[in-house]
Amino acid sequence: MKNQFNQIIRNQHIYINRARTAALAALCSLGSIASAQLPPPTPPNPTPPNTVTGQTAVMFDGRILTQKAPLSLFATEGPIWNLDLDNQGIVVTGKKITIPATVNGTPLFIFGSSVIGQDGEAHTGIGAADFERLADTHAIGFDRNFSAVSTNLGPQRLGAARSLFSTSEARRTTLSDPALLRDPAAQAAIEQNYFQIVQQCYTANATALPADFLDRAGLRGPDPAGWTYPVTAGGTLKSAGHVYVDEQSNEYFVPDIEVVIELSENVAAGVVTSVARGNSTRPDSFVIGDLLLVFNQDPRFSAEVLGLGEAVIPREEFFKQVVTGQTNLDVIGHMVGEHVIFVQEVLTEFTDPAAGIHITADRFRIIVGANESRWRGTVDKPQDVRLVASLINTLPNGTQTTREFPIPMAIDPLTGAATYDARIRRFNVTNLTHIEMQTLNLTTGAIEARERYDITPFRE
Repeated sequence: MKNQFNQIIRNQHIYINRARTAALAALCSLGSIASAQLPPPTPPNPTPPNTVTGQTAVMFDGRILTQKAPLSLFATEGPIWNLDLDNQGIVVTGKKITIPATVNGTPLFIFGSSVIGQDGEAHTGIGAADFERLADTHAIGFDRNFSAVSTNLGPQRLGAARSLFSTSEARRTTLSDPALLRDPAAQAAIEQNYFQIVQQCYTANATALPADFLDRAGLRGPDPAGWTYPVTAGGTLKSAGHVYVDEQSNEYFVPDIEVVIELSENVAAGVVTSVARGNSTRPDSFVIGDLLLVFNQDPRFSAEVLGLGEAVIPREEFFKQVVTGQTNLDVIGHMVGEHVIFVQEVLTEFTDPAAGIHITADRFRIIVGANESRWRGTVDKPQDVRLVASLINTLPNGTQTTREFPIPMAIDPLTGAATYDARIRRFNVTNLTHIEMQTLNLTTGAIEARERYDITPFRE
């Protein structure tokens, strides 16, 4: 199914999002951080001195990094200053954060980023192998995708409308440091792309926007020479991890806890007053209040519509179900200026009639001392199915055993979706490692949908 990967990514999004606060809070506790790391593979040989045995990261060029001992923690959240494309580094808050190919054998991808395939689907996040895709030259050049999202809809990605760097830095033509990645030609193309997109999308939604909207958005007067691109800050990198070293004891900041990138995280909510399908040169767009909302055109980031339970909804289905003057939406994206937002996520109460059942689960609490498990979630299409939780124990020798528990659902009469609140007591959770949620057909008993969750980070 076309959206299967996106649905998996969306469940991971929910799962990671719920864990993120706990992960960052754990920076206050050295022991908590150490216990939250990925399972170590066989350690390299020889192990550099003053390192933690078994905690390794492998760079794209094959260099092996080992976690420094004693543990040295770091965290960042700030505007991006530079990219080191050759060594997969992102400079932020005075540190160069290194993106290795793997951490303890697990591929590392930058959460919040996307690698868009030729079919328009996001097949992975940006990692070490395609790190150059973060560069503005790729986002306004090589990685654009002009194919339509679907029949009678706009293009997948016309290119970035905002740089990864601040406007003043992206425009710099004279550099005191040749290692700084700046391309004023790419910035000029980004600004022109913004003007073109805003002008076309305004025309398509003009009846719902103020008469002086173009002036507000920087397109002042009929002569493009007088247009002013809104000044923007650099994109933000949020990261947390440990210091690693190579065989020469050079240090690297490796985000083995989390790494998230965003141009900004702006939010809008309200009733839709206009919608406009795009065409070959104009993106899909809509209006809330006096705000123009354009589906994101930057190939580094997503442009998703999410329905009940945050299931992925095809763009075509969005336009079929949205009703001007009635539909209330929540939107997350990045703004350029104060009047235009490029939409990365639209949160709706829509469902995709062609998709299977979508299950979510979050807010896990596994209380080991009390042998109690708690969590909650949603089922977007609960009709004619029952919900079951399969609790999976993994013994030290790798053997797994399961036990199933029925989970009651509460169906919302307005949306038709269901929520559930699971609480299982007196089941030994000493070796509990996974919980699998399943929907079973009421007549045949066949499994119609299943989602498995690793709950080991939530043991307490």
